Formats: sequence, C-alpha cells, structure tokens
Amino acid sequence: PTHPPHRKKKNTMMNLFAVSLRRASPSIRRSGVSSSTTRFSGTSAASRTQDVNENEIDHFRILGFEQTFTIPMDELKAKYKHLMKELHPDRYATAKKEVSDHKASMATDVTRAYGVVGDPLLRALHLLELHGTPIEELNDQSIIDHALLFEVMEIREQIEDASSDEELRPILQSSLVKKDELINQLAEAFREGRIDDAKRITAKLQYWARIEETIVGKMTTVHS
Repeated sequence: PTHPPHRKKKNTMMNLFAVSLRRASPSIRRSGVSSSTTRFSGTSAASRTQDVNENEIDHFRILGFEQTFTIPMDELKAKYKHLMKELHPDRYATAKKEVSDHKASMATDVTRAYGVVGDPLLRALHLLELHGTPIEELNDQSIIDHALLFEVMEIREQIEDASSDEELRPILQSSLVKKDELINQLAEAFREGRIDDAKRITAKLQYWARIEETIVGKMTTVHS
C-alpha cells in the first residue's frame, strides 16, 4: 500500500531519531564489559584468574555472583569492598613485580565488574550478551518501539523548550519513574527466562537513560 507523504516523513524522522539516540545511549562495550582479558574463578573471586576470550567475560563471576538481574545492592557493595581490600597494593608492597602487577590487574577487573553489575542498564546489557542475544546498537529494527520513539521525541521537545531547572525537574522525575517501572519489568522478565521480552525492555531502558542524561546535562543544579 502507498502511504501518505506525511506518514513517510514521520517514519523517516522517527528512524533517524532512533539511530541518533542509540549512538548516544550507554553501550555495554564502551563501559568495559568486553574489554578485560581475565576472569576470576574459584570459590574466592580474588584467588586467581585465567585468560579467556573477551566475549566470555562474566562480570558476575568476578564478583562472586550468579548471572541474575536481581542483586541486593548492599551485598554487592560488601563484596566489592572485601575484594578491593584483598587486592589492596599495600598487601603486596614487598611482593615481586609480576605479582603486584597481577593483583593490580585483578583490582581493575573487579572495579570494572562492579561498575557494570551495579548499574541496572549495563547489568541487563551484559546479561543479554551472556545469553548470546546482545542488542545491536543501530540495526536491530525488531526491538524499536515506534510509540515509545514518538513519546521520547515529544519529551525531547519539552526539554529543549524548558528554560529553567524548575521546568526540567518534573520531566526528570517522570523519566525516573519510567526507568523504575522498566527495571521492575526487567527483573521479572529475566527471572521468568523471557529473554526476548528482556531485550525489548532493555532497549526501552536505554532510551529513558538517555533522556535522563540529557535533562541532567541541561540542568544547572540537580538536587537529590
């Protein structure tokens, strides 16, 4: 069927917007998920490492967790602090250089893993990679929600038109509520093994994360 010119123009604008938004959205690879060349193994995550292929990095295992989206943040912080204490350079001040260098590399892996697992969006992206269903940044048309794109475009216009923090703050609050809703949906989808649904929800979360980033970037003061 032949679509009216205005509909074609609208669809084109939405597709271009999706591409530009994905380019600017948080990326699991830019955040170091696949950049490490070591992986922790054994009952103690700080006990030893072994070389693996980059695509096999499991940040959950590095921190001593199973691959799950639902992780208690207090437990995550406690494990991170424990590992960093074990790997503190003062403990290896008199060790051979190769040993101290190795421990420093392990500490870097722990810090990187903590940054990924501690962030809901990066955690979801990493889980999808571990499940063999990564989100392709630009070409995955199957997960583009055009209704969402239209809503996000309207919010972007509101952000651009806002001239004060007072006008931006309710938009920010609304986006945070949307993010919390999606995070809860993600937890349920991963728990029930609905990976395709988790992938679509993660894509939506990327958009709202970008909205939040844009608002915060425009605000002159942000109060928690």
